[in-house]
This record gives sequence, structure tokens and C-alpha cells, in this order.
Amino acid sequence: MIARTIAQWFPVRLLAAGLTMVTSLGMAVEVPTGHTVLCVDGLSKRLLVELADTPEERARGLMERDELGAFKGMWFRFERPQPAANGFWMFNTRIPLDIAFLDQSGEILTIHTMEPCLHRDPYSCPVYRSDARYSNVLEVNAGFFARHGVTPGSRVRPANDAVECGPESEE
Repeated sequence: MIARTIAQWFPVRLLAAGLTMVTSLGMAVEVPTGHTVLCVDGLSKRLLVELADTPEERARGLMERDELGAFKGMWFRFERPQPAANGFWMFNTRIPLDIAFLDQSGEILTIHTMEPCLHRDPYSCPVYRSDARYSNVLEVNAGFFARHGVTPGSRVRPANDAVECGPESEE
């Protein structure tokens, strides 16, 4: 049998350490607590993202980070759609980022490349906004979306049990 249970492949103490396993065909990928894995249209490789679900996590975002891995990012999830007037800034953010605003279905509405803001006054930093109401925001390294051909209209979705992302299956 190709597929096995998590317990057959990994010691139970790994699960107790706060790791989630994404499994498929007997393979597993560790997903740290507070993270999830996303698939983005056009990418076969999965994206590991930190979750920003609380107002505090969303306010802090990727501030004061010196680096972000190549296929890593942050996913800001909101309880209800946000008005387009609500934007993001780069105050105390040291690394340039791409930002994608998504609707409830995961469709990318707007993409911007954001540069770090060096002002001491946060209100002097540019604000990056969506062209329409949004429900989620995805931040990755600057240039990521252009390098991978991700544009408005592309979709982002949870990876579920996929070890690699591919075309979304029709069900």
C-alpha cells in the first residue's frame, strides 16, 4: 500500500510538538503551528505562509524581518471583506515585498511591489491599496509574482493534501 498513516511515517512526538503534517501518497511535509501551505496558479511548488489572523498579527505583519525565504510569505486573513480604502504600509519593514489583495474565492484582484519605508514617522509611508474590496492579502518577496507569471485573475488556494500544486481539479 503506497499511502500510509502519519503514525507509520513519523513519531507521534512530532505531532505533539505542534507540527501539522500534509500527506499525500505516503509523503509528508511539516507545517509549523501558525502556518499553512498555499497553491498559486502557475506554480508547481507550494508556498509556506505564516498566518496573520488577529488584529495584532496583522498590524505586525513582516515588520523587522531581515529576510524571507524564496517560497515563503504571510497570509493575512480577515473575518469579513475589507473596503478598498483599507491599505497596507511598509513602516519598520526592512525587506521589499509584493502584496496581492484577494477576494473571497482566492482570486487576485490587485498586486503591488512595496519598498521599505525608512521614515521615522509612519504616516509618511506610502499606503498600498486594493482596487476593490478584499478578503485576504498575500505578501511575498518583491518580484516573486512577476518572476512566476502571477497576475490579477490568478488564484490562490489552500494546498490541502497536495505535495505539489498543479491545475485545480474539477470536482
